[in-house]
Amino acid sequence: MVVSSRGILAIGLSLTGLALLVAPSLGQLQREQDAAVRKTGTASTSAGPRTPVAPVIGTIDLDSVFKNYKKFQISRKEFQSAMQVRKGDLMKIEAEARQEAEMMAKLTPGTEDFRKRENKLTELKAKFEAGKEQAEREFQLREAESWATLYKEVQTMVSRVAQWRGMNYIVRVSNQPISGTDPNSVMAAISSTMVYADPRNDITADVTHNLNKVYEATAGPSTKPAARNTGAVSPGAMAQPNQ
Repeated sequence: MVVSSRGILAIGLSLTGLALLVAPSLGQLQREQDAAVRKTGTASTSAGPRTPVAPVIGTIDLDSVFKNYKKFQISRKEFQSAMQVRKGDLMKIEAEARQEAEMMAKLTPGTEDFRKRENKLTELKAKFEAGKEQAEREFQLREAESWATLYKEVQTMVSRVAQWRGMNYIVRVSNQPISGTDPNSVMAAISSTMVYADPRNDITADVTHNLNKVYEATAGPSTKPAARNTGAVSPGAMAQPNQ
């Protein structure tokens, strides 16, 4: 069917009129939706959005904190001691297996004694591998649990010290000196996101001191050293770490 230019023009005018009629409706709908969004966003406060808190940033060297946290030092020693005990048990099995292999080398293959030694060696090898895998799983889990516990303690103390000093952001930094003879220290400094931080806002010493103070107070009298003043958080503010 051939459509005349007059018909096309009529259709165009009709579409234009329809657009003019629909446009106000769509605009009204958009305004109503925007009003609903604004109303929902400010439902909790009639004064508008809250004013952002001005950032007060402090820094901490977590590597230094863990290195000097006495509980971490003791936990690491206990972990290493337990590993040595388990390693000793596995070495006994390995030594017994080696002894069986040496005895087999002196026997004639196919004899009854040879088969007994061979079965014993197979049993020892299986026992060694099973014990090794079990030890790896056990110590991986134990290490993860230990790190999780220690980190939560450090995190709690960081938040308390930060609040005591009026800080609302704590950024991790490294206070380790850069040495030209140690390429790792240079690369670590270059890759760090923090180029400069005012040392007066560093809370590493405060956190370490109070972590040790709490640990010494709860671990028993044998771990308590002579009292000393490090200029850290006041005893009243840090007396109850679990609060």
